[in-house]
Amino acid sequence: MSKTKEPDHQPAETSCPASTIEPERQGLLHRLVLPIQTRGNLGKSTEAIARCEWMNARGIQWKGFDLDASNRTLSTALPDDVSFVPLTAEPEGQVVRILRGVTKAEVTVIDPSAHMEQTILRAFRMVRFPQMAAAAQARATVMVYPIDEISDMDDIARTVDALGDTVDWIVVRNLARVPTTRFYERSALEKQLGHLGAARLDIPPLLTDTRNYLRTQEAKLGRAFSPSQALSDPTLELDLGHQMILEDWLGEFFSRLDQIASHLLPTASLERIPVPKPVVPPSIIHRRGSSINLGNGDE
Repeated sequence: MSKTKEPDHQPAETSCPASTIEPERQGLLHRLVLPIQTRGNLGKSTEAIARCEWMNARGIQWKGFDLDASNRTLSTALPDDVSFVPLTAEPEGQVVRILRGVTKAEVTVIDPSAHMEQTILRAFRMVRFPQMAAAAQARATVMVYPIDEISDMDDIARTVDALGDTVDWIVVRNLARVPTTRFYERSALEKQLGHLGAARLDIPPLLTDTRNYLRTQEAKLGRAFSPSQALSDPTLELDLGHQMILEDWLGEFFSRLDQIASHLLPTASLERIPVPKPVVPPSIIHRRGSSINLGNGDE
């Protein structure tokens, strides 16, 4: 497994003691994490790449599977750790094989293509995955991306109804792709996911100029590279300013993933997650003009 450069610093303390974890998430040895969503172009692969690099930085042993034949983003960015799985006429079979292998790694990551939600749900039913996972001290986490489209929200609601409390949930917001989620906010679905203990992940925005610069560099090189590779591989010869912006972005992303680690990792892995540093308010409140000598104006 390739190591990921840790942006910024890495605190020595760890977070998420087992005593604070809900009973259904205690004693877990394995995790399966995947989005189940009809629509594409929501940033699912971008989130998956950052999350996999976060696990590398935290020393988590994981295995990824890219089921998106149209893009192959995850397997291209992280070829050493992610297997591309071409789907056959019976795609449920490939998903079932992945589900049966969740005990081979601490965390199993699936990056499906859009419109695979019914395939995944059928595969879950075929092997009775929640029961199978519980017997192996494993549990799934499903990511959903609210969007202001009725059909998409109906699809998410059906998925939540189908899986309920047999999995954990993360609600992902990506303001760069979906600036508003009015259909979700204060909705019955939001309340239902709240009762199910859903975590929330807001993907930090990357400066558009830096994002476009990285895409241009990938086009020039004729290959994709991950954010951590952009920071650690001197042969890429990337602009220092964009590297600094990317480092800050990735560090913020890692920090947000640290905060919801109990939804992303098995229990035993949580001891490797840094404790978020408390926000210390400034001790001095600066008022306009407080640092200048206004008395000189009276002479």
